[in-house]
Amino acid sequence: MQPEYVRHNPDGSIDYDFYRRRAVRLRRESFRATIKAAAGMIRPLVAAALLIFTLLAMPTRGPEAGGRIADVAATQTNVAFKAN
Repeated sequence: MQPEYVRHNPDGSIDYDFYRRRAVRLRRESFRATIKAAAGMIRPLVAAALLIFTLLAMPTRGPEAGGRIADVAATQTNVAFKAN
């Protein structure tokens, strides 16, 4: 079974470079179509990632009131530092 048309070089051999270039072009077109189809999902994915990151970065609970008072008391000192 022979194909209907096979592209040949002037010397009669099959033009493999033509088919190689055509395959590269078709792959490139397919890749670009896939990227264009996925481009509409980039903003929603970035927004979802930022939302998840924000939720994970929030502390789960605040410090206890006693701990905060102890921290304030520890930072308030009456020691005067002298320059050398």
